[in-house]
Amino acid sequence: MIRPEVVELAETLETNAAELAELVASFPPESRLAPFGDEFSVVEHACHLRDLERDGFTPRIRSVLDEVDPLLFDFDGAGVATASNYRSENAYVALNAFLEARKHNVDTLRAVAESDFRRIGHYEGDDPITLAAVVAGMLDHDRDHVDRLRSMLSNAGG
Repeated sequence: MIRPEVVELAETLETNAAELAELVASFPPESRLAPFGDEFSVVEHACHLRDLERDGFTPRIRSVLDEVDPLLFDFDGAGVATASNYRSENAYVALNAFLEARKHNVDTLRAVAESDFRRIGHYEGDDPITLAAVVAGMLDHDRDHVDRLRSMLSNAGG
């Protein structure tokens, strides 16, 4: 039986990824390196999305599914960005890696039982968090970056 809630979550994650890709592609190449105020540049957004999806969300999903109440590690996106040279990277290469990692995560989520969304893990010193809450965090993170990229595009005259 198809689980409507799981199907809807998976579709929203896919739609968000497509929207993020479309927004990144909307910027002319010459403006992808320029930050907007204190914001990331477009290429930095793409690299951050890739790294968080691959090194943050993927391990969290796997840990919650494979372990009993695993300790989940926070992903220090600002720290990773500071330590990396994102502006030297290609936005499309980073974006494609993000889309690949997102597809992997969506495929994983589509394959699990609805009851698995109630499985828990926890961050050090925090209350337990369900897989459903991890996915909700992914959706919130997507929305934040969509909003930021839209604002940047609007201010860039796009």
